[in-house]
Amino acid sequence: MAKTNKVLSIDITNESITIIELTVSQKKQTNIHNVLIFETPEDAYEDGTIKDADRMASAIREQLSSRGISNKNAIFVLSSAKIVNREVVVPFVKPNKIRGIINANSSEYFPVNIEDYVVSHSVLETVVDAENNKQIRVLAVAAPTQMVKSYYELAGLAGLNVVGVDYIGNAMLQLIKTQTSANATTMVIQLGSESTVLNIVQGDNLLLQRTVPYGTNSVVNVIMDEKGVDATTAMTLLQNDRLITVDFDDNEATGAFRYLINNIGRVMDYYASKNPEKPIDDVFLTGDGALIKGIDGLFKIQLNVNVRIMDSLYNIKFDPSIDLKVYNPVYLVTSIGAAFAPMGFDVIDPTAKVKGGSGISLAPFVALTVIAAIAGAGLAFYSIKEKKDAEEERDNLNSKIAAISDIERVITEHDQAKAEYMDVIAMYNATYQLNENLRTFISELEAKIPTTVVVTGFTSANEGVNIPCVSADYDSIADFIMQLKTIECIDDAYVASISKKVDESSGQISYEFSVTAVYVNTNPKALVETEEETTEATEETTEETAE
Repeated sequence: MAKTNKVLSIDITNESITIIELTVSQKKQTNIHNVLIFETPEDAYEDGTIKDADRMASAIREQLSSRGISNKNAIFVLSSAKIVNREVVVPFVKPNKIRGIINANSSEYFPVNIEDYVVSHSVLETVVDAENNKQIRVLAVAAPTQMVKSYYELAGLAGLNVVGVDYIGNAMLQLIKTQTSANATTMVIQLGSESTVLNIVQGDNLLLQRTVPYGTNSVVNVIMDEKGVDATTAMTLLQNDRLITVDFDDNEATGAFRYLINNIGRVMDYYASKNPEKPIDDVFLTGDGALIKGIDGLFKIQLNVNVRIMDSLYNIKFDPSIDLKVYNPVYLVTSIGAAFAPMGFDVIDPTAKVKGGSGISLAPFVALTVIAAIAGAGLAFYSIKEKKDAEEERDNLNSKIAAISDIERVITEHDQAKAEYMDVIAMYNATYQLNENLRTFISELEAKIPTTVVVTGFTSANEGVNIPCVSADYDSIADFIMQLKTIECIDDAYVASISKKVDESSGQISYEFSVTAVYVNTNPKALVETEEETTEATEETTEETAE
């Protein structure tokens, strides 16, 4: 954390800038002194990158000045789809050696050109492998260098000192660890506008962290179109009026949550398959979307789990002047958590210059420079060939990179198409009824029923059919049962009882019986494929997740 106790924690999104002045303590009470939330200048920020640092800095300076805040020490929170994270296991070494291991292996951890990224990490826990050797489980994160630099530039223009830069996933985790029970397994869902961050923890231990590429923008856009209002007004309407229900099919606004909740459900299914001994006990909602009226009920019904809003924080004390009805804690989780243990994304300023004193003679340095120049001339000829080879290799690599420059877009489109496809398949399987076999059954029944058997009734249910019949002899009954079992959609057929009847006038004997035919699931392939594809898709995201 920062050396000074009181810091400014700044969280920037497309919609708003949140600044909290706080004094953090992981063991004692954390004090919140000031909270500011104001609109992000239009077109000044996009997906984690500061596009117009001048206007952003001006807005921050004005807001801090208007509240009389003179603190200059700032921590920024990074949140972007361009940020990549991965959980890795490294050898048990001293804390100051971990960064070197992460940097040395970063090209293997992340599917990006690592030269354009700044890598940082957060230690999750110490584990023991199968051979009883200690290892360290680490959350490694790679953020684009230019993105990180843009925050340092913003801080300079705003007159702030950068004492830390954190990643949203780590910021959430640090606060969540102070709010959950040591024995309970808790999932916290941070509902953002463009994406949603999921953290599953048990005490201090992070069990799973994922980012779902859906947020509240979809439902906000629906309300904007329906009501003819801007995004801010649309969110206000969603928070004040009950515009969503618990059923996706009730209205378009509720249906806009379908992809988000279905993706969260798949992550939960994946977690359950990997951690059957640690079922999720509670789900907490936080972030801007957590205050949408009725959203907790929608998540509870669709995910079949206990859901609550994280609108109060343990061991966090707010200054009495802060109106918690305006500055609800659900807005502040990321900003507060970032001040606990920021990961730190350090970049070297290439424009920095070394300043020399005026009282030092330059003669020795000139002599050394001349000697070095002479030695360099002797090596110049030898270096030309190496330089040429390196340039050719560079040009070759650049051409290869250019050839696949659109791969991120292709992957994004592929993932979105797969998610939509899986939702359609899952919906079909959820609505599939065995009674859909009835048409097939009737068409085959007409061809297979013996001529001596007469059907006197017919009852169909989801499990199968019940057919009261009359037969002239036992053999026809047995033949009828055998014929029913040859129908593709029938798993079994049986007769519970047979009654012998004798016509008093003619003396003719007949047998009354009722046959039950049980449907077989003729759609197992779709069910199996859905489960397998869902598992594969989720497992792929566990290997490499783009934030």
